[in-house]
Amino acid sequence: MTDDERILGTTKVTDRWRISLIKAVREEFAEAGIEVEVGDRLVYKLRDGRIIVEPA
Repeated sequence: MTDDERILGTTKVTDRWRISLIKAVREEFAEAGIEVEVGDRLVYKLRDGRIIVEPA
């Protein structure tokens, strides 16, 4: 883990391969001024070997 990296929490993959957007991540989005609501789409990007989650 680097200085600019921290663990926000964990989530579990369901039997239908779904995951939850945990509260800590929703709060980080809100602090950044990014609103994420039910029904919104997120995009998963592969960047430098890491998966990045951003609003679509």
